[in-house]
Amino acid sequence: MAGKIEKALYGPSLTEVVFGAILGLLAGVLVACIYLVFKPVPTVRELPKDRPRGMVYYIPGANGNSRGAAWFSKQKQFLSGKSVQLVEDELNGWVAGTVKLDAPPAPSNNSKAAGAPAAAGASNAIFTPSKPTFKIANDKLQIGMMCTLNWYGMMTDVILQSTGTFTKDGDHFVYKPETLYLGSCPLHLLPGVSNLLMSHIISTGKVPDEFRDAWYKLSDVEVRGGELKLVAAQ
Repeated sequence: MAGKIEKALYGPSLTEVVFGAILGLLAGVLVACIYLVFKPVPTVRELPKDRPRGMVYYIPGANGNSRGAAWFSKQKQFLSGKSVQLVEDELNGWVAGTVKLDAPPAPSNNSKAAGAPAAAGASNAIFTPSKPTFKIANDKLQIGMMCTLNWYGMMTDVILQSTGTFTKDGDHFVYKPETLYLGSCPLHLLPGVSNLLMSHIISTGKVPDEFRDAWYKLSDVEVRGGELKLVAAQ
């Protein structure tokens, strides 16, 4: 009773004011992130010179069949333990022909509306990435893909794109994102989110064991001069 009287006379305590401010800030950040995730991202061939400040664009990687087919002649070298240099066409050709995605879990009966048929390809997965595409620019590797967001049956396709390089983690090389956008939302500004999300995405793509074994034997991985350089151990 005394506490209620004191609050009525003097208002909320400093702790309550700070806690309320923190909750308000977190709520504002969440609303801003949701808005930016669903903000449309234009797909362009090059960045416009007069682009608005803060506007996010997506530039897809090249996927020319003629150059991409060269990967098939280089994969034997890579698998035999030799160094190779790949352009983005060849990387995209490799993804198209080699990487397999995990099948998303089928929707449960409990998640279906009564009497409503399930949509083709629908699943219980909240976040379902498609196969990635690669672009090499400014000595960085861009990984882009379309992702399907599923919120209680409401599905929306959103572009996810990241730029980064490679670093050694233990005894093998891993992709280290420097920027990561889901839609127009800069997830790289949220501590720890980029690495966790990219690790999840990479884990959904399956490659043959022979490619994984060859990758683990590399002595260096470098993005330079418009190429991904895979250096085999001597």
